[in-house]
Amino acid sequence: MDNPTETVAPELTAEPTVNQSDAEIAELKKKNSELQAQKEHWREKYERDITSLQTNEPAPSEEQDVYSDEGKVLKGEIKSLKDTIRSIENKEARREAEAEFPVLKERKADFEAFLEDDENKRLSVRKAATLFLAEQNLLAPEPPERKGLEKPTSGGQTPPEPKITPEQALEIMRTDSRKFEKLIREGKI
Repeated sequence: MDNPTETVAPELTAEPTVNQSDAEIAELKKKNSELQAQKEHWREKYERDITSLQTNEPAPSEEQDVYSDEGKVLKGEIKSLKDTIRSIENKEARREAEAEFPVLKERKADFEAFLEDDENKRLSVRKAATLFLAEQNLLAPEPPERKGLEKPTSGGQTPPEPKITPEQALEIMRTDSRKFEKLIREGKI
């Protein structure tokens, strides 16, 4: 046991070899290109969705092939029913606006042209009618009809009772002392 064997562990170096770093760089470049492709894909999808929302068309991701034949027929019927309901609601709103503002009947062609403007399509018919009349200076308020005199606003007060003359007070004092005291307390004398 005099000879202990000494083992020396080989030193591990943390320095990468040239081959390892090239492989890592190539792997990172590959991941980078994949991420760029994903980024481009999602950007294109986002732009398609935004344009479809602005034009009220179904997004390209909602292709017609997704639906069955019955689904396509039902979707078409639903769309036509919605269009019919929308046109009926517009007609009713227009009738109400014409009833409220009779001037619109006289200027129907001008009002139609006003409604066809892109800025005014988004407005409800009543708001569009009000705006149209305001722009044409036809919305001037008419003074209300006056019927008779104004009503008094002083409230329900009763007029004060007439005070007793000094001669009457002297007579009451001589004849009825209790009534005289009562009149004094009430402040009538």
